[in-house]
Amino acid sequence: MKFTIVFPSHESSDLSIAAVFTPCLVWKEGMYQLRIPHPERPHYEKGDLHALFMDTVVRQRVAAHTKKVTVVAHSIGHGTQEYLDLLLADLRDEGFEPVVIHQ
Repeated sequence: MKFTIVFPSHESSDLSIAAVFTPCLVWKEGMYQLRIPHPERPHYEKGDLHALFMDTVVRQRVAAHTKKVTVVAHSIGHGTQEYLDLLLADLRDEGFEPVVIHQ
């Protein structure tokens, strides 16, 4: 699996971030690489989302008018159900209310 996180955003800009595993976790926005949290380990780890928020401007770009967030779980890619569960836990820890769509 790979994941696309669609955050609430301002009307003038959309914000979706990809979590892809090539083979380690890479946070991407479109074709731009935002962060590789731990290139020596290929797994999603608890807290990886928080580190993305702390090390980039992503959190500042998320609109404050809602806490709803959509996670698209794509069937292709090297992610696992465990990674999805950790990502959802991280989103909840950050105050979001995730909804998962499986493709």
